Amino acid sequence: MQPRTLLLAAFLVVSPLAAAGQSTQAVAPFFSEEVLPLIQEKFAPLLTREKGLDLSSWETLMAGSDYGEVVIPFDAEGSLLIRLATRLDSSDALRPHADALAAHDLAVVREWIDAGAKNDAGEVPFADSQALLYAANEGAAAVSIIDMDAMVVIRTIRLEELGFTKDAKPHHIAVEPDGSAWYVSLIGDDVVLKFNRDNELIDQTAFERPGMLALHHGEDLLFVGRSMKAVNPPRRIGMISRTEMDLEELDVFFARPHALAIHPGGTHVYVGSLAENQMATLDYAAEGIALTAIEGPIHTLVQFAVAPDGQSMVVGGQLTGKLFFFDTAVPATPRLESTIDVGAAPWHPVFSPDGRTVWFGNKMAGTVTAVDMEQRTVAAVVSGLAQPHGSAMRADGAYVFVSNNNMNGQHQARYNFGYLPGVVAVINTETREIEKMLEIGPNATGLGAAR
Repeated sequence: MQPRTLLLAAFLVVSPLAAAGQSTQAVAPFFSEEVLPLIQEKFAPLLTREKGLDLSSWETLMAGSDYGEVVIPFDAEGSLLIRLATRLDSSDALRPHADALAAHDLAVVREWIDAGAKNDAGEVPFADSQALLYAANEGAAAVSIIDMDAMVVIRTIRLEELGFTKDAKPHHIAVEPDGSAWYVSLIGDDVVLKFNRDNELIDQTAFERPGMLALHHGEDLLFVGRSMKAVNPPRRIGMISRTEMDLEELDVFFARPHALAIHPGGTHVYVGSLAENQMATLDYAAEGIALTAIEGPIHTLVQFAVAPDGQSMVVGGQLTGKLFFFDTAVPATPRLESTIDVGAAPWHPVFSPDGRTVWFGNKMAGTVTAVDMEQRTVAAVVSGLAQPHGSAMRADGAYVFVSNNNMNGQHQARYNFGYLPGVVAVINTETREIEKMLEIGPNATGLGAAR
């Protein structure tokens, strides 16, 4: 892998030392003469379990191991290299190697990472990455940014450093189609934040218990539902002007509006209830609303996904394990066509780029399901997950990324750092196998990627 080398000065929000990334002016070969020898000689014994890791160069170090990154630029405390040196459980067989590290050697490597993990030319790794995935760490008040091509975490945004609380609970993320900005809902702090491409916080809007986000690709609008954790939120969703971040609330007339999607071909927003078998079709331009009842026991509609061509839509029922197929060729009048059983708690669905397959996690089953949209049957079930939650598709359709809460410890962490890590599973859509399990902060929830 060739690292990305465009400068990334704007990661000041992550570390005060990130300003060093503003210059590519060549300096003394600090990395190759001081940092790399330290890693090769003093830190290497801590990395013996990292299969596939090559410590021979800056490029190979940044590529990480078969399990993911070893260094996260601008985030020493979140980097595996430093966590192994400072946070290993006392019972771990690697602990003596950590205890043997000199304080000076640890400080040198820590400062190098916090300054951007630059090479000898002053270049910051992954600074020009384009295929970015944003993963909410609800249990850590943080957002992890993943390069979907390199399949490693490349940055961390720590919300406490921006003045938000440790219980901010970032939940869901939406990204501008061109990647110029991204938005995150904070359940705990009752706000929706807007960041620019350089991860600078540029605006915010107060909203009670925000949950799912849906970005309109044709208009300057962002829609916001209510969090599943809100017991009795207002029976309204939010409509935000993305340029000004001005908010208007729209009535949906039923309890606990959560599932949320926008039809790509018009002015219709679909909203589903957690508490009632109801969905609403909102025409925000005409200020009209139509309610649709769904038969059966309470399904608890978690999240919608609309096919790329706008002709169909799916939504999962948490309590009944059903997937509902809607005809949305006429956006104003979605028509329920069929239903299939797909296993326990189908969560956030995502379509393949060609619309032929929809993928989603089954939270209570620890699996991911792929459904053939033409046959409307289960095409594959991938096991080995841990409370799968959010999902996102790489633009080429080759990989689907699925976040895992892992609050039950179903995924056994490679190291004991004193918390259960959230995980982002990287699934090959052709082989339908997990290729990587990227460990991030606790309780990984919503995912967002440009498309």
